[in-house]
Amino acid sequence: MDRVYLFLIRNDVWIYILCIMGLFWYLTELVRAQAALRRAMFNLERETATRLRNHALSFVLFLGAVIGLVYYVNNYVAPSLPQELTAEATPTPDIFATPLASPTPLGTPLAEGVPDNTLILAPTATLPGAVVAEPITDTETTDAPAEPTPFSACTPELRFDEPLDGSVAFGSVRFRGTANTGALHQFVIELNGQQTEGLWAPITQEPQNQPVVNGDLGEADLSLWQPGPYQAQLRALDVNGTQVGVCTISFTLDG
Repeated sequence: MDRVYLFLIRNDVWIYILCIMGLFWYLTELVRAQAALRRAMFNLERETATRLRNHALSFVLFLGAVIGLVYYVNNYVAPSLPQELTAEATPTPDIFATPLASPTPLGTPLAEGVPDNTLILAPTATLPGAVVAEPITDTETTDAPAEPTPFSACTPELRFDEPLDGSVAFGSVRFRGTANTGALHQFVIELNGQQTEGLWAPITQEPQNQPVVNGDLGEADLSLWQPGPYQAQLRALDVNGTQVGVCTISFTLDG
């Protein structure tokens, strides 16, 4: 219903103009039909004039009702609507308010004087296939068991249930599915499309903890994003932050 209100509010001038032009035309037809009905001498003439009069009268009432509806929405409904609903949409969402930073090569040491806990003010888009790894501390042993070979397809342990591959999404998109690849593993959801300029951008600042089975994986407000085709990937990370699997789907964002 809010979309109907927004359409009437944003196009009220054109609706008024078209309705007034229609009223002028059908009022003229109504006067002509009424005059023809008064002059009619035969039943066929009266039936024709009556039909024309009723047709013109129905359109006059309909157009008058449309004008009244638009007036009511503008003066009584519009003030009660939320301000964010009637505000003009900005072309760029807050998630990309700052320029995207280039991914840092793995193993690059931090410069002297730069604290290890520097906050990230905006999410950094990661190139497809890049691996985000946590630094290995002195307490970790080098004889840890080998990790299984990473996989690059959706599996029962790593999959999207919503939205479905090839579906159409609107506004706020809720991602549901399963991320259950191992104990103490984490997962992250990333998007790639027109709004991200071809880069993978995470919907959250930090990876989320597993396991999630047939539940909510995350939610992203895409109401201000450019419509078009997008990809979403669900990446599973082990305890060291190494990617162990990825599930990728495609969907179309409809504004």
